[in-house]
Amino acid sequence: MEGFEAIISMLDFTLDSKRKRHIVGGLLLSVSLMFGGLAITTMTLGVEEAKKK
Repeated sequence: MEGFEAIISMLDFTLDSKRKRHIVGGLLLSVSLMFGGLAITTMTLGVEEAKKK
């Protein structure tokens, strides 16, 4: 549990300004959208392959 607290403390220290928080928030949003698009792509490819059989 101390390791987790250390990570949170380090992130709090690193993201001490509003600008840095907005940059990191934008990066996290972009990554989540990328993985969401990848998941939708793989799900639709599986459906198309099942229809061909």
